Amino acid sequence: MRSRRNAKEARSNEGSAAPSLELHLSHSAFVAGRRLSGVVIFRLAKPANMRSLSVSIDGREAPSGAAISRALRGNGSFFRREVLLSGMEQPRLTSDRISRFWNAFLGRDTTRTLSAGEHVYPFSIALPASLPPSYRGRAGRIVYTAGARAQFATGRTLKAAHEAPIVSVPRAGRAQPVALSYPTAGGNVHTADVSASLELPDRAVPLGTKIAGRFAVANPKRAEIKQVTVSLETCEWVRLATRKELERQTLDEWIMKPEDPTAPAIEAEFELATPGGASPTVEGTAISVIWLLKLSIRADPPIELRTPITVFTPVPEQ
Repeated sequence: MRSRRNAKEARSNEGSAAPSLELHLSHSAFVAGRRLSGVVIFRLAKPANMRSLSVSIDGREAPSGAAISRALRGNGSFFRREVLLSGMEQPRLTSDRISRFWNAFLGRDTTRTLSAGEHVYPFSIALPASLPPSYRGRAGRIVYTAGARAQFATGRTLKAAHEAPIVSVPRAGRAQPVALSYPTAGGNVHTADVSASLELPDRAVPLGTKIAGRFAVANPKRAEIKQVTVSLETCEWVRLATRKELERQTLDEWIMKPEDPTAPAIEAEFELATPGGASPTVEGTAISVIWLLKLSIRADPPIELRTPITVFTPVPEQ
């Protein structure tokens, strides 16, 4: 009888109080492969009987177009990680939920009574390095949300949530130099008159910076080369059963018209800018943003050489 009376008093105190839950993130943006951190502040005007207090990070992907969204499984959630700050984990089995219900009904629930006042809980959650960055564009959106959840013994729940932007940095091997040549053994188009090579000392760069490289054109038979263009392209894709390219843009280009169009060798260094407001490289479940560096040679036949590069949002100071 005494335990049942104590449980009723705790529930009465909880109902008359005005509890509040706040979630504060430590930074304005976080980096995949590192940690998301912050504090949860839980305020109680009177003591309350609590079941659990937890914080989580949830990643959701929503491709553009209602038909495409319906084709995705589930609700678009591709990542979730939760940390228990206080109390007990939520039961996963039906038998555990029934047991908890009867224990609460009989006043034998093993919950925790928190005193009145302000309770501060720091937290830190590891983020996988493979997470795609936050994204909003023509292909849809990728959004991460950090949330805090407090559950009382009576079943009442308080929630607080904030969007948590994620920045993705290149993984090992993505920033290595690249050297390409054309024609290649497996290419579909070949010319014996002209060949080209492209060198990039760094193929992973932050948005708002420059991409520098060098190209060389071999022209042993002195074919006429009217123009050489190096361009930077980005394209947004939605991948499901079939691929659908939504938009392709040329963001910058470098053009050279040779003084001697029939010279046996043409070499030059180039530099292209990555706009700071553009979308970074994205490799989501259904959404992709691809950056390409393209070398085009106006000859007969024309030659085109492409290589993907990784462009990422600069890492925020932390």
